[in-house]
Amino acid sequence: MGLLSRLSSFFSSSKQNDKKLKSELESEIETLIFTSDATILIVDDSKTQIAVCQKWLSDAGYKTITASDGREGILKTKQEHPDLILMDIVMPNVNGFQATRYLKRQTTTKHIPIVLISGEEQSSGRIWAKKLGACCFMVKPMDKDKLLRLTSRILDHYPRTK
Repeated sequence: MGLLSRLSSFFSSSKQNDKKLKSELESEIETLIFTSDATILIVDDSKTQIAVCQKWLSDAGYKTITASDGREGILKTKQEHPDLILMDIVMPNVNGFQATRYLKRQTTTKHIPIVLISGEEQSSGRIWAKKLGACCFMVKPMDKDKLLRLTSRILDHYPRTK
């Protein structure tokens, strides 16, 4: 039975008190809402942080690609043209601020929204993120629901060019 049939049956019957069915339907609806063909680039030098974000985003239906520092993030952005970039700030070689500044100055990448991510809550980080053209600033540790809502909102707001 399809989702619409199950929803119709649920609302037109006495099954509204069936918590298991309600939970299954909510989960299925949530998956449909968050599912997207968008590609998200995760740039972080922490393999753990990459794995966690990749799992959350992949489970929500997003395609993910990864990079371990700003230099690799720049190269992957040029090759893959992601729809969104999640960029850690503190990384070796090229940091997140430097990579963001570079990407926002390039004609072919300046339209891609970038979320800068920091392990510290500092107003200076937020100020620099805005100055460099990042659309948002997040603090680690990240919350799964907050990340998915933010991702969905950004992808709805910024036009995709693919």
